[in-house]
Amino acid sequence: MAEQTEPKGDLSEVLMAMDVVDTLRHEQALVERELQLEEDDAALMEKLRRIYTSQGIEVTDEVLIQGVRALRDDRFTYRRPPSGFKTALARLYVRRGRWGKAAAILMAAVLALWGGYRFLYAGPAERARVRIVQEAAVLGTEIGKDTLEPGIRQKAETLQQQAMSAVRADDLRAARSAVTAMGVIRDLVQQSYTLQVVSRPGAPSGVWRQSSQNPAGRNYYLIVEAVTADGRRLELPVTSEEDGQTRRVKEWGLRVPAEVYEQVRRDKAQDGIVDAKTVGVKQRGFITPEYRMPTSGGAITEW
Repeated sequence: MAEQTEPKGDLSEVLMAMDVVDTLRHEQALVERELQLEEDDAALMEKLRRIYTSQGIEVTDEVLIQGVRALRDDRFTYRRPPSGFKTALARLYVRRGRWGKAAAILMAAVLALWGGYRFLYAGPAERARVRIVQEAAVLGTEIGKDTLEPGIRQKAETLQQQAMSAVRADDLRAARSAVTAMGVIRDLVQQSYTLQVVSRPGAPSGVWRQSSQNPAGRNYYLIVEAVTADGRRLELPVTSEEDGQTRRVKEWGLRVPAEVYEQVRRDKAQDGIVDAKTVGVKQRGFITPEYRMPTSGGAITEW
């Protein structure tokens, strides 16, 4: 392939022309005098040639002509660009090294804050909402499938609706409370046990309390426990009628008429054992036991 020399020659001439202009500017007195006298380009070129010849540099007429014309036209003179949007963008680009680092730091800080918010707050909260909705749906299905007691299914549906409303209101505490209540109902529905009077040496089988509504009267309670078919004692949630607090206990006092309390007292007094100790039976699918003894259903958890 033939060697392309033309571009190189053009570049050399341009560079030399720029050097001519630079020489003319350094020879300020010469330039001003010649331009003021409006000396023709030929005379000015001849003086320039002598300057370069004295320096041992050969300069073509074409280069000298380009240099003189460029000087007269101010072609190689820097002119401040006019103000405007494009100029502002150009300056921003040129100075990107100054503000680029600050912008990168700011962007990193914003991303870190956003990531921290998503990771530490928004993400966990969203996952908690999803879990609550899923748990409520599963519990609602299980309760609806297993319950046989009238009203329990409706109560579970009400709790599920409360959980969903609380999730939409972003009240996760209330939503979790409703789901927890559904879990208690599910566990109670699936359990089966015998409710019986506690009959162990050193443990009371019944107590009485002074009535808060009738100081002259007494309230009588049998101390009972829930025992499974394999002999396990269950811990169940029981609400005290004295303070309204619900506690998980293995023993509690079940309120009965005075004659039932007296009957159990005499039974235990005979040999220290309660022979007729079955108070009720709780079947799977129900929450309320089927009582074998009269009771108001009221309870106490401390005595």
